[in-house]
Amino acid sequence: MTRVVAFCDLDDTLFFTGRKLEEALRVRVATVDRSGEPHSYMNRAQVYLLDRLLEGATLIPVTGRDPDAYGRLQLQFDSWAILDHGATVLRPGGRPDQAWSTVMAEVLAEHTGALELAAQAARHISQLGNLDCEVRLHRVSGAEELPLMVVIKHPYALQSSLDSMAAQLREWLQETRIELRTFANGNNLTLIAPEVSKEAAVRYVLQDLQEQADAEAETLLTLGLGDSVADVPFMALCDFALTPGQSQLMRAVQEAELEQR
Repeated sequence: MTRVVAFCDLDDTLFFTGRKLEEALRVRVATVDRSGEPHSYMNRAQVYLLDRLLEGATLIPVTGRDPDAYGRLQLQFDSWAILDHGATVLRPGGRPDQAWSTVMAEVLAEHTGALELAAQAARHISQLGNLDCEVRLHRVSGAEELPLMVVIKHPYALQSSLDSMAAQLREWLQETRIELRTFANGNNLTLIAPEVSKEAAVRYVLQDLQEQADAEAETLLTLGLGDSVADVPFMALCDFALTPGQSQLMRAVQEAELEQR
């Protein structure tokens, strides 16, 4: 018997914010904001895809959303869930996986100083260069509330400011020899510990699922769904990968002009 498991990014894969999806194309509310008002929506193709996946596969969200933002989803998932860019793994039923939480707490504690310095550096770069970027140090929810990542945005999504910030931060990381991973998606520039990744969390969950499948004499068929270049590592762990036609990932492939061999 074959069991299909789909590891699926959420934002810009299964749904879009209202800013990105015109009203006439909105078929289903996907998320609400903190006041309970609709915030993200699904188009017809996304609704159809989600319904088919829920009918024939175990769907596991893989998202940068924290538990609070994940809790505002209007979609129901009943298996594992990977949140906080991989820092949080929820087991079926919604409880955090304790083994993974212990490992991540050690990783985040080790990188606390680096993330705090990176946030200070980003604010300094923005101020000196008049980049007008907003810098926020995000923390994981829980008793310790350890720093998770630095997220940099521009209030008007000015790409030139974000590009300048990214270039100067990469130079700063090289000079200070601080090891943080950076990635960009839309109006977000993120710095995070290299050990924290969707890829690592998916690999961890896959190992558990494979052990279950072996015990029950099942075969796993895995799908990876994502929209951004940062999703590629976890998608590459799967048997097949799927991305929206207008995604950042698809644009990157088209612009790369890859040589055919």
